[in-house]
Amino acid sequence: MSSVKEQLIENLIEDDSKSQRKITIVGAGAVGMSCAICILLKDLADELALVDVAEDKLKGEMMDLQHGSLFFHTPKIISGKDYSVSANSKLIIITAGARQQKGETRLSLVQRNVNIMKSIIPALVHHSPDCKMMIVSNPGFIWNKRRNLSQYPLYLGAKWCLRYCESS
Repeated sequence: MSSVKEQLIENLIEDDSKSQRKITIVGAGAVGMSCAICILLKDLADELALVDVAEDKLKGEMMDLQHGSLFFHTPKIISGKDYSVSANSKLIIITAGARQQKGETRLSLVQRNVNIMKSIIPALVHHSPDCKMMIVSNPGFIWNKRRNLSQYPLYLGAKWCLRYCESS
C-alpha cells in the first residue's frame, strides 16, 4: 500500500506528462535562438523544443539556455536532430533555411529553401498533426510555395503580408 505522499507525487507526475503549450523552433541560428529567448522570457510555453541538423551548434545553444534556465518559468527545454522532439507541439516556428551565396539569384535561393521545406514540413506534421506553423524565411515569398506542402495554417506578420500585397 502506498503512502499519501507517494499518491500525491504520482498524481503530479501524471498531470505533467503532456505539454499544453509546447512550442518547437526548427533552426538554431541567430533568428531561431532570438525566438527561443523571447518565448522563454515572456513565458509563452510550458515546453520548448529546438531542432537543428547541426548537432554541435544545437548542443552549445542548449547549454546556454540551460545556464539561464533559473530565470525562466518554462520547466522543460529539449533539443535534438530528430523531428520526433517536436511531437505534440501547438506552434512550430521554422527558421531553418539556406543563406544566399555570393552571386546567387534570389529565385535560386527560393528554390533551395523550398527544397529544404519539403524535407522539414512533412516530418513535423507527422509528429504534430494539430500544430500551427510560422515560417521565417528569406526571401519572404517562400511562404506562397509552402502552402502546397501542407494543409496546415500559416501565420505571417504584417510586414510579410504588406510585401506580398505590394508585389501582387
